[in-house]
Amino acid sequence: MKKAILFLGLSIALLPQLSAQQGRVDPSLYSGLRWRLIGPFRGGRVNGVAGVPGQINAFYFGSVGGGVWKTTNAGRTWFPIFDSQPVASIGAVAVAPSNPNIVYVGTGESDMRSQISYGNGMYKSTDAGATWTHLGLDNTRQIARVIVDPANPDVVFVAALGHAYGANPDRGVYRSRDGGATWQKVLFRSNDLGAVDLTLDPGNARTMYASLWNTRRPPWSVYPPSYGPGSGLFKSTDGGDTWQPLTRGLPTEGVGRIGVSISASRPARVYAIVDAKDGGLYRSDDGGAAFTKVSGDPRIWGRGWYFGKVTADPKNADLVYVSNTGVYRSRDGGRTFGEPFKGSPGGDDYHQLWISPDDSNRMILGGDQGAVISVDGLADHPTWSSWLNQPTAQIYHVAPDNALPYWITGAQQDSGAVRVRSRGRFATITMRDWEPMCAGGEAGYTAPDPLHPEILFGGTVTRCDVNTGKTDNVSPERDQPTPARHTWTNPLVFSAADQRVLYFGNQYLFKTTDGAKTWARISDDLTRAEPGVPQNLDPVTALDYDLQRGNRGVIYTIAPSPLRGPLLWVGTDDGLIKVTPDEGKSWQDVTPRELTSWSKVVMMEASHFDANEAYAAIDRHRLEDYEPYIYRTRDAGKAWQKITRGLPAGVYLQTVKEDPKRRGLLYAGTELGVFVSFDDGDNWQSLQLNLPPSSMRDLAIHGDDLIVGTHGRGIWILDDISALRQIDNDVASADAFLFKPGEAMLLPPDTDNGTPTQKDEAEAENPPSGAIIDYYLKSAASGAVVIEIADAGGQTVRRFSSADPSVPPDPNTLSVNAVWQQPMQPPSAAAGMHRFVWDLRQALPPGGGRGRGGGGGGGRGGAPFVNAAGYTVKLTVNGKMYAQPLSVVPDPRLK
Repeated sequence: MKKAILFLGLSIALLPQLSAQQGRVDPSLYSGLRWRLIGPFRGGRVNGVAGVPGQINAFYFGSVGGGVWKTTNAGRTWFPIFDSQPVASIGAVAVAPSNPNIVYVGTGESDMRSQISYGNGMYKSTDAGATWTHLGLDNTRQIARVIVDPANPDVVFVAALGHAYGANPDRGVYRSRDGGATWQKVLFRSNDLGAVDLTLDPGNARTMYASLWNTRRPPWSVYPPSYGPGSGLFKSTDGGDTWQPLTRGLPTEGVGRIGVSISASRPARVYAIVDAKDGGLYRSDDGGAAFTKVSGDPRIWGRGWYFGKVTADPKNADLVYVSNTGVYRSRDGGRTFGEPFKGSPGGDDYHQLWISPDDSNRMILGGDQGAVISVDGLADHPTWSSWLNQPTAQIYHVAPDNALPYWITGAQQDSGAVRVRSRGRFATITMRDWEPMCAGGEAGYTAPDPLHPEILFGGTVTRCDVNTGKTDNVSPERDQPTPARHTWTNPLVFSAADQRVLYFGNQYLFKTTDGAKTWARISDDLTRAEPGVPQNLDPVTALDYDLQRGNRGVIYTIAPSPLRGPLLWVGTDDGLIKVTPDEGKSWQDVTPRELTSWSKVVMMEASHFDANEAYAAIDRHRLEDYEPYIYRTRDAGKAWQKITRGLPAGVYLQTVKEDPKRRGLLYAGTELGVFVSFDDGDNWQSLQLNLPPSSMRDLAIHGDDLIVGTHGRGIWILDDISALRQIDNDVASADAFLFKPGEAMLLPPDTDNGTPTQKDEAEAENPPSGAIIDYYLKSAASGAVVIEIADAGGQTVRRFSSADPSVPPDPNTLSVNAVWQQPMQPPSAAAGMHRFVWDLRQALPPGGGRGRGGGGGGGRGGAPFVNAAGYTVKLTVNGKMYAQPLSVVPDPRLK
């Protein structure tokens, strides 16, 4: 039968927009795309930890932005077990002592940082984390502690801190007697007082202690949260039915967070770490009737709002641990603390410690760097498992450089700036392929010089050479008319129109064109003169302002036009959008009318196609408004349209970016997911695919790759988004479609040059090596799907078929483990969008054995590579042939 041949040469720049009637795109058109984790493998903050009584190697931790993780080998490896759930911020984890298969999780971190994320209540697993059930308490948002009755797994208590930015009736201590099916609020004092810690007597679970904390955060940047009245320690002796305040001997002035613990070996001894004017460690030896201050050592209670955790050894009441920048251990009932039990330079910042009730040597510790486990915890200098095997980094902004392969840079909360290779030097991305960075700190922007990839700028501003490590303070703030105002993350971006130009913002906007040797201030103060105090704040928090900054705003985002160098957009964290057409000579306030004070403009994006068009992502959750807001202007800010249809309600925005090659193709990052619009924001739909839920803080496009920096799961890449750029009405209506491949580069095969990195080490996949071939089938093919590669003369150099057998290796013939012998998968004939990789090798001659051709492998041996040249990809489906050109180019690094 003669085959019909359809040549699908499309110019991406001329692709038509999707029709208004279509709006949303069928997700099956891009279902074959997959996000690829690249690291870094340096853990992020952990508040909740738990071990499993009776299972000495099983532990759990809850990341504040990366879900719940589990190990069954005492921390040698960890795996995520909560990715199927819609939230990622974890405040507490508890295992039922009487049934180790029952695990309770309280969502929403309680550390009250300015970048705090939220949860949606309680979850439960009855199969050790394999599956989860949501148990309600949705509006608590931040849960600090969960404890389970030692004898009855259905009796569980929850310490709910409540909303971080407003009054909230869902605060306090909750109890369930039916495994979370129903809840009763058993300790509540006011809409401003939340519960922050809980403990009970393992020998008499009716005896309990709880601490309440009155705290709030304002929308402006301030380091510690507020301390309102009413905070204190409470006790129940009837299983939570009634509570009495404990005050004798405890401080009364400036009381904030209180951590509480008792030892099973002596339950009348109660330890309380108190943040107050007279803060320190307090101890009661009579069940809380009276307390005595046993230590005022500032190392154990400084920054008590952030730490405030104490843990008594279950077998020795005189042995007590306090978490702070280091973990401190006392062997004399809290009177003296020597060197940190665990702590290293830079400030590890520790939070929760869990000690096995069966063996005090076995413990898990959660901190800003992740979770670590010790099996010799009673030693003077115990050993610990690694925190360099947990890809839970909290990244703020991502900025790729122009190296080959390119690096992605970003600031990691609590750990400092980092850069990660997009492609590892060897077979996979390992510890060799990410490194701490010399500029950016833990929260600042990073800005690689587009003309000199070895030069990096970061923070407020530092310049460094990543090859030599030479670092210089080149901040423009050394000479400005008024003191600089800062937020946790001040913007620092290069211009795409003129790659010599770098901008930095505080309350002013600065510009340099000579590598930060000199700066020019190109604006006056661009923030609101009198932003005022929002209604959601209580009187105490309204006064809680930074002494240097006051309650004034800063520039939070800078968007230079890629079309016109002098055109700049800025957004402030107090709710203004301003634009200059002449690089600061004049500024116009173009703020949408509905933006009130403290509506944080988290991201501005200037259009790559029309200088009058721009986009603004707005975050109002610090005003107790969690709804998503994206605005678009097409007339230089004279009018704005809200474009949020399809974005989930109650989930605020973090970023919006425009694709630089396809007009109307937009990407958005929310607090929980990534979304795409094919019609300039009129309609949005999920681009989550296999990406776990987390705060999607920033997006960047590098060539054909889409990059996301998450605040809890590190950095991910959606390799080669050529297919997204080509989706239109013709693709949607086609029975089959072959997308035009992106350029393929001849690169050396992925290999370890010897002994490979073992599979239980922290590692990530390299991008596909070869030509990425994407195709779409509206329905399953009736016969074989065939992909052929032809050279310029029409000769077939490689052929693949869905009918090709995929033969697993015979274990009886293997000399290495089967994990190293993954068989090549043939093209798919199923309905949907599929990705196939040709490794740029020729076909082996008859009898020459099988190469790894279509699997994207290579390694040693195999057929020779093709030459750099033009080729044609042919897809045959149901008797029709579709063709697209393919360009194979040499590695430009090879001379």
